[in-house]
Amino acid sequence: MRFVNAALVALALLATLGGYLQEKKRLATILALAPEAARALYERAQLRRERVLMVVTGALIAAAVVALILLEVRR
Repeated sequence: MRFVNAALVALALLATLGGYLQEKKRLATILALAPEAARALYERAQLRRERVLMVVTGALIAAAVVALILLEVRR
C-alpha cells in the first residue's frame, strides 16, 4: 500500500512539474510575439480549452446517463 501511495505522490509531482514547465514555455512564447499575434494565439488556445471542456462535460453527462440506465435495469 505504501508503494501505491508513493507512486501516486510521484505521479502528482510529475504532473505538477509538467504543467509548470508547459506554462513557462507558453508564457515565453507569448512574450516573444507581437501583441496582435500573442492575442490571436491566446484566443486560439482559449477556444481549444473551451472545446475540451465541452467534450469532457458531454462524456461525464453520457456516463451519468449510462449509470442511471444500468441502475434502473438492475431493479
